[in-house]
Amino acid sequence: MKVYSEAELREMISNLRIVKTFASRLVDEDEVRLTKFELLLENHTNNKYKEIDEWLNKLINKNGTTEI
Repeated sequence: MKVYSEAELREMISNLRIVKTFASRLVDEDEVRLTKFELLLENHTNNKYKEIDEWLNKLINKNGTTEI
């Protein structure tokens, strides 16, 4: 499975939504692709925030604050 960057996912989602707007609907395969890309972006975003939370928690545990 190909790993997409956040920017790639956002661009592909945007392009499919533009096509959907002008065509009034997407073919089933494109609807599936759009949903897949939206879910991948959501997962990517959740993981990004999870990493930030873990980093902040480690910093708080080490320093008692988020100050560096």
